[in-house]
Amino acid sequence: MADIDKREQILSAARRLILRQGLRATSMEAIAAEARVAKPTLYKYFPDKNAVFEAIVAGLMAALHQGVVAALRGEGDVVERVSAALAAKYGAIDSLLEGSPHAAELYDEHEKVRPEVRASEEAIEKLVADELGKAGAKQPELMTRLLLDAAWGIKRKARDPAGVGPGIRLLVERLVGSEVAG
Repeated sequence: MADIDKREQILSAARRLILRQGLRATSMEAIAAEARVAKPTLYKYFPDKNAVFEAIVAGLMAALHQGVVAALRGEGDVVERVSAALAAKYGAIDSLLEGSPHAAELYDEHEKVRPEVRASEEAIEKLVADELGKAGAKQPELMTRLLLDAAWGIKRKARDPAGVGPGIRLLVERLVGSEVAG
């Protein structure tokens, strides 16, 4: 088995385990058992549990970034594209955490300032600000910050995950639509 396949086997097992029992309750021994690899094999790829989690988060951030870029380059006006981009961002997180009783813990843990999270967030912020600037927004960086913070609040406070997309769409319509209209 190639190194990339073995690494993905370990990450896949770790994701399942962390979603099922939470990050705090997951040990390197449990990850090795779930992945059906010897502990020395696990340690060959990852020095500790934090490194495993960081690799999972890095994969999430890559998928999240791809979804945002695709939405921003998609069809529609700036309101439609920015709404779709922000919905894609939170949709990627939801698809990873779906059904986990530890979703809140994992969401909070991923939000700690990790280099891959910070870099992805900054890249997304720049992409959205660029789109808003091209559409004629007067303060695209400030508007982007406001949109991202408000979308985060919508996501965190949503009682039903199905309401996140429509809530974000309404937010973008109200803030961006009036700013770039006519």
